[in-house]
This record gives sequence, C-alpha cells and structure tokens, in this order.
Amino acid sequence: MERREAIVKLSWIMKSAFLAPAVLTVLQSCQEKVIKSKGLLVLNGNQNELVKAISDTIIPKTHSPSASDVKVNKFIDLLLNDVFNEEVKQKFLDGLSQFDNDCLSVTGNNYVNLNESEQYTYLEKIDKEIMEQNYDELAPFYYTFKHLTITIYFTTEQGVKQNLNYNPIPGRYIGDVDLKPEDKIMIGNRM
Repeated sequence: MERREAIVKLSWIMKSAFLAPAVLTVLQSCQEKVIKSKGLLVLNGNQNELVKAISDTIIPKTHSPSASDVKVNKFIDLLLNDVFNEEVKQKFLDGLSQFDNDCLSVTGNNYVNLNESEQYTYLEKIDKEIMEQNYDELAPFYYTFKHLTITIYFTTEQGVKQNLNYNPIPGRYIGDVDLKPEDKIMIGNRM
C-alpha cells in the first residue's frame, strides 16, 4: 500500500459518525486499562460474544491476530463505559441487538450460532449494502461498528507491528534541491 492510498483509507475510516479525533487518543491511552480489566463494564456475555464474532469476521485470524485476539471487544466495552454518553451507548447496544435480530430473521439463526462461512456470507451482504454509501449525519450501526473495529485494531501494538510497514524515514535526505517553477514538492516517496 502506498502512502497516498493509506492516507485516503485512514481518512475514510475517520468519517464514522461516532468517532471523533479524540477517540484515537483515548484508545491509545486505554490500552493499559483494557489489559488490566478482568470483567465487562457495559456489555453482557451474549453481547460480548456477538461483538467478538462480528469483529472476527471483519478482521479474521490469518498470519496476524484476529480482532478478538487483540481484545477489540474489551476496547469497545471500555469506550462504551468511559467515552460515549448514555444516548450513544444505548444506540450502540440497540444497534447490536437489531443486528442480531436481523440475522435471525434472514438466516433463522443468531449470528454467533452461524458457522464461519455463514457469518462471512451474511456480513458480506450487509457490508455491500451499507459500506458503499456515504453518510453525513447518522450512520447505520454496522458502518460505525466496522470503522470502530478497524480503528481499534490498528491502534494496538499487534495490529500495527504485524500488518503495517512503518517507515519513519521514507528516503534519503537531500538538503539542497533546486526547485523550478513547474516542479512539484516531493512528499515522501510520492509527489
């Protein structure tokens, strides 16, 4: 992935209705609290299993850890407890419940009771319907959930180290470069 493409994708992720720029700071500062936290703060056991199942379908275990391996579910629980106000928290929980009810009506089973391929097929259909649209104000639950999952995953140490190729110095330093009026300024490896 090239830098421009990464920046475009990162800006796309940040458009989520419930994520503010401060949430990234909160996510990074909450890592220690998530590790120390033994129990759930807001989610009940069934909701937690549903969050794990959905997030693991979005980011499954491959050569890198899955979303639940890096405790995305615990981060979401912590955000619901410490960051989101009561109205947003309730909308999230209602959306989670509605997601499972919709799955039950379409497939005849709750999402966590579907096998891996059924979960993927169901989520792929939902993803195509929801993620191809732009939302100015109120985004659907799945849109918000997916962005939240991806953002949390890539703020964890394992998510970054095993999935991103971070190069703090994109090339050699050239301190004195002639700039002609028709030239563009070089930024990193791309213009």
